[in-house]
Order: sequence, then C-alpha cells, then structure tokens
Amino acid sequence: MKISTFNIQNDYGKYDKRKSKQIYNYLKSNKIDILGLQEVFSKCSDDLINYLGNNYKMIGKYRFFSKFLLRRFNEKNPIVTNYKIISFKTYHLPFFPSILKRVLTHVVIEYKGKEISIYNTHLEVRNLNVKRRQLNKIYSILKGDSREKILMGDFNLKTNKPLFLDFIESLEEIGMVRVPLDEKTLKQSRYSREIDHIFISNGFKLMNKQVIKDLNISDHYPVIVELEVE
Repeated sequence: MKISTFNIQNDYGKYDKRKSKQIYNYLKSNKIDILGLQEVFSKCSDDLINYLGNNYKMIGKYRFFSKFLLRRFNEKNPIVTNYKIISFKTYHLPFFPSILKRVLTHVVIEYKGKEISIYNTHLEVRNLNVKRRQLNKIYSILKGDSREKILMGDFNLKTNKPLFLDFIESLEEIGMVRVPLDEKTLKQSRYSREIDHIFISNGFKLMNKQVIKDLNISDHYPVIVELEVE
C-alpha cells in the first residue's frame, strides 16, 4: 500500500490545468493507492476529477458549504484512492478567531478484507491556541476510532515544537506513530524539519519512505510511504 500527502499550493489566480495533469501523473507514475491533498480549490478539483476518471475516487468537502463561496480561499483536503470506499465524512475543526475554517477528511477503505481509516488535514498557520484546539479535536476523533488508522497532512508544525511533540506523544498512547522523515517538506524552510506528516497505527509495517524533490508545481514537496498490514 502506497500512501502520499501533498500540499499542492493554492495558486487560484494563475492556475493552469496542466498542474492537475501533473498531479495525476504523479499519482499514476508512483503507483500511489491513497493520496491526501491540501489546498485544493474548485478549478483544480474539477480538472482532477476529469483526469481521475473511473479509476480513482476523490472524496472531501470544502471549507465552506458551497464551492462557490469565497472561491479563492475555499479549499478542501480530499483523499484520492483506488480502493473500495466503505464510508466517508468531513469534520470541521475549531478555527475562531482565525478567519479560515479547517477540515479533517475521513475515508474508510477496504484493504485485504479489513476496514482502514484514512484521515487528511491542513491545520491553522499562525495561531498556536487554534492549532492546539484543532489537534485536540483530531486526537478525540482518532481515539474513538477502533480501526487501523493513517493520519496525514500539512500540520504547519515542525517536529521541534512542544505543541507538536505533545500531540505525537498523545497519539503514541493510542497506538499511532509518526513516520520520521528528517527532511524539509516546505521548500523555503531553512531547516531539515518537515511540516507535512504521516502517522500510522502499530498494525502497519513501514516498508519505505521518501520525500519527492523533482515535482516543481508547489512550495511543498510530496511525501510517499509504503506500508504493509501486519
């Protein structure tokens, strides 16, 4: 099973549909089974759906009720997969006093006869109190889910931040660990610390991991991990 998380960067004002084709090519050429995307706006979403055709499903709702509201800022964090989908839900995370809503996309897939939960998110950028409440909400949701789980996304937090270290520790208490990358995933970062993360349940065995450096369509690098269910 190949999993990837990728913040594609919101370039609504200068968007070219060739970008969506490159995302699709990335998915296909790397044989990715589950792709979590962040900063997907309506133009890109519509083009991606056309490229995906019947081979993949893209699941996830927008920040705001309609994709036509505040189009420039109305993003979603969809999950793209070629596995059978059992159920799905979009959770709205705490965001006040920040202006932009944040969501957690949840898809339950069937893999080798087992139900597996996939979560994808993109957290608040600046306000640490908002981030803390968002992480607490995500923890509460994951704690109540007895399936094997994968959590991914752009957390806007590096691994040396006390808030994120506390979150890592809390997930370890419910049987989830972070896949260490020890490489930057935000291109402009001065340090070799990622802000895009993948957490996996203890029921998974990590086979491989990599940060992709040759896809020049975003300010982030995509991350791929290869897993097997033990």
